[in-house]
Amino acid sequence: MSLKKTILAALTACVALSSIAFAENPESPAVAAQAAYVMDADTGDELYAKQPDLRGYPGSTTKMMTCIVALENGQGIMDKTIRITDKALSVESDASVLGLQQGDQITLRNALTGMMLVSGCDAAVAIAETVEPTEDAFVAKMNAKAAALGATHTHFVNPHGLPDANHYSTARDLAKIGAYGMKLPAFRDIVKRSTFDMPYVDGSYKHCVSTNEFLTSGFPGANGIKTGTTNAGGPCLVVSATQNGRTVIAAIMNSEDRYGDAQALMKYGFSVLKPLENVYIIRKAPAGQTLTELGRQQMEQAKAAVDAKAKSKAAKETAYGTDADTADMAAAAVKKSA
Repeated sequence: MSLKKTILAALTACVALSSIAFAENPESPAVAAQAAYVMDADTGDELYAKQPDLRGYPGSTTKMMTCIVALENGQGIMDKTIRITDKALSVESDASVLGLQQGDQITLRNALTGMMLVSGCDAAVAIAETVEPTEDAFVAKMNAKAAALGATHTHFVNPHGLPDANHYSTARDLAKIGAYGMKLPAFRDIVKRSTFDMPYVDGSYKHCVSTNEFLTSGFPGANGIKTGTTNAGGPCLVVSATQNGRTVIAAIMNSEDRYGDAQALMKYGFSVLKPLENVYIIRKAPAGQTLTELGRQQMEQAKAAVDAKAKSKAAKETAYGTDADTADMAAAAVKKSA
């Protein structure tokens, strides 16, 4: 193989520009949702909007924020058992529950996963009262976090999402909250699960199945996030998927076909993603990994190998100019891409 071909092969193996392109005038999807919003989680760009700031009852999509606040404020107690009070056991009888009983020994870490999968309102209260002295103190942190994320049309009254006139959000705000959550490794690990055998301290476990059917729908890269259903707010859903290193979030409120809407909105979202400038994909790294220090090291190693070979064959290569010229071009290309 000639030096020029070796150089090109090495550079191609190391990095390649992201190839996500615009679709030509893609048709906006018709969705059943009263309100919906799709965003590029990497840039925050709006990809689709239908009444994005219309206030509605978010139902159990509220638990995205419950999970975020618990993860960020309970870091030192994740492996301690949750506190189960009468308040946690007295949620509405028709609410979705994890099935906690007085005396159950479950770590905060495992209770969070169980809560997010089965949408346990009892677990949401127990988690809140474990992380903070009172449920109200925990909810105050939920509202503070919403404000910090720019979710300015959102207000929480409880950690579970059961309807209250002062408990509301919007499709845009739910997408923002979901996008933030997906930046937290522990949050991502929880919401990507379709099942979970939640262990108790005594060695027994409860088999939990996610209420989020989008995860098993076959949509490429599906990895979250949360359902929510109340009589007051209708079926809601926040979904996420990652393809080629890019993550798209869709929030759907009050839809009689939330999973059909999710498929249409996510497909549309990926079709209109703008290319990220100067973003590279590491070919031999896990799918979609963007250019990191590992990638830079790989590039430097490849360049060093090419330079060494160039020196040894400098006198032999003539077909496309001198090897020194070609090596300089490769070095310039690597420097520019870095």
